[in-house]
Amino acid sequence: MQEHLVAANSRAVRLIALAEQMFGPMGSPWKYAGVMFRGHPPHQHYAPETTSVQIALSLRAVENDLQRDFQLSHEVCHLLYPSVDPARPEKPQTIVLNEGIPTYLSVLVVDADYGEEAAGIVLESLAKNSPAYFGAFKLVLRLMRNDRDAIKKVRAIQPMINDVVTQDLIAADVGLKRDEAEVLATVC
Repeated sequence: MQEHLVAANSRAVRLIALAEQMFGPMGSPWKYAGVMFRGHPPHQHYAPETTSVQIALSLRAVENDLQRDFQLSHEVCHLLYPSVDPARPEKPQTIVLNEGIPTYLSVLVVDADYGEEAAGIVLESLAKNSPAYFGAFKLVLRLMRNDRDAIKKVRAIQPMINDVVTQDLIAADVGLKRDEAEVLATVC
C-alpha cells in the first residue's frame, strides 16, 4: 500500500500544477496534506482542527492507475477553490460549475495519459452512472472550447467557484448566454 501512496502523492503534485496552470492558483486557507486511500468514494477530507485537507481516493484507485488519475485529477481541482470554510466546516451544496471543472480535467487527463478509447469509456460511464457530472462536464467543455482561459477569468472575479453566481459568469465575458450561466451557477 505504501508504494501506491507514494505514487499517488507524486502524481498529485503534477496534477495540482496542471490544474493551477489551466484554472488559476490555489486560493484557500486550507493546507494541503497529501493523499490517502479510504473505503469511501473520492472526496476532500477536511481536518478543521489543523486547517488541513487531504485528497481521499477510493480503494479502487490503489492498484488501478487510470482510476487513481481520474479520481486525483478531479479532487485536485477542488483544492484550488475549496467549498468548505474552516470557520464553518459543514459541507455546503456545490454548484454545477464546481463539479464540471474537475470532471473536465479528469477526462482530459485520462485522454492524454490512457488514450481516446479510455476517455470514451469514462464518458460513457459518466453519462450512464453520473448524469449530473456528465452534464456539468459538457457545459465546461463548451466553455473551455470558447475560451481556454474562461475559468481563470471567472476566478479573477470570484476566486471561490462555489460562490460564483450568474452575474459573475456574465461579467467574465467568456461567451456564455444568460441561460448557460444560470445553469452553471445552479446548485447540483
